[in-house]
Amino acid sequence: MKRPVEVSTIELIEILDRYLQTEGATNYAIKIVGYPGVGKSAIVEQVAKKHNYYYIDTRLAFKENVDLGGYPVPDNNLKRMIYFRPRFIPPETIPEGYNGILWFLDEANRAHPTVIQTLFQIITERMCGEHALPPKTAIVLAGNLGDSDNTVITDFDDSALDGRLAVFNLVPDASNWLQWAIEEGIHPAVIQYISTYPDRLWDSSSVNPNPRGWHQVSDTLYKAYNLKTEEQFTGYLANNDYKVLQKIIISLIGDVAGTDFILQFVSGRAISSNDILAGDEKKLQELMDDAIPAEDILWAVNGAINMLCNDNIKRSDGPDEQLLKELSNFLKFVSCTRADTRVSFMYSLVRDCGLFTQIPDALNYIDNPEEKQSIMQKVQVFLDV
Repeated sequence: MKRPVEVSTIELIEILDRYLQTEGATNYAIKIVGYPGVGKSAIVEQVAKKHNYYYIDTRLAFKENVDLGGYPVPDNNLKRMIYFRPRFIPPETIPEGYNGILWFLDEANRAHPTVIQTLFQIITERMCGEHALPPKTAIVLAGNLGDSDNTVITDFDDSALDGRLAVFNLVPDASNWLQWAIEEGIHPAVIQYISTYPDRLWDSSSVNPNPRGWHQVSDTLYKAYNLKTEEQFTGYLANNDYKVLQKIIISLIGDVAGTDFILQFVSGRAISSNDILAGDEKKLQELMDDAIPAEDILWAVNGAINMLCNDNIKRSDGPDEQLLKELSNFLKFVSCTRADTRVSFMYSLVRDCGLFTQIPDALNYIDNPEEKQSIMQKVQVFLDV
């Protein structure tokens, strides 16, 4: 079976844009896999709207082969069985006012095994049972990863179908997701929070938080509480008992992210992960002056480690200049923390990020010889391991 190609949100949008520009004329379909909640369906729907395509979302996990083919009824005049067209498949013609049809077949790898033959027919023959798909019908499949994300999937080990698919693994990236979120109109408070703490967009080791959850938080603020701006949200928190709202948000994105999201707008943290990786001199001085609460330091440094890890994974050719500069800034801040916490941070960096051997190169980006020597002494124990 094909190995899915990892793509970011923006890359997936371009892939879908190009795919729709062919007006369904390619002899393959797009398949998107990824963790639950990373935004697969939301992105596909957004692209369909942008191209003015009639959007149909069918969940294959709830369908069997007979469902896709249509309900058989007798034609007494011709003395044969005919099949009525199912309501959930594309209509016979493109609805008036639309440029085409995008048929999104979600949970494709959780469908009944018999569905694979109909999927093959849909992609290769542009037919669903006895029903022809209209011209300009684009097919996009989606599914989860299976063992990697603790989801149950159907093993479609079919090379013929596999050869008709371009398969992509959507890996959320905060900067790309934020571009999508701005275009989609995600609530400004959510955009502001993820901009400040990009590592909180999603957690690959847990279900929450994830992009879908943040989208749901946005809908809650907009629709359930009628809070249209960041200022209105902050004002609500300042002037109301927000206990119920906080519980709703925690139910959507988890306890840690949900609690901190609220606290950030009640009383913002004194330092962020971005401050650390950008080498903010003012924040570094505040850290040296013990002016930043320990909890805020822990939160920001752990987030910075997560960001370094994700950035390193995305660079298949090894760390570049930007990543090494971020690592050097990280070392500056960590060297100013307490010895016990510094050890914990460094072990986390070594264990999780794969950047241990890059520390000497990163230190070369520190111009001040005395500062460089001081940091070297504090991390030397790790370099000697």
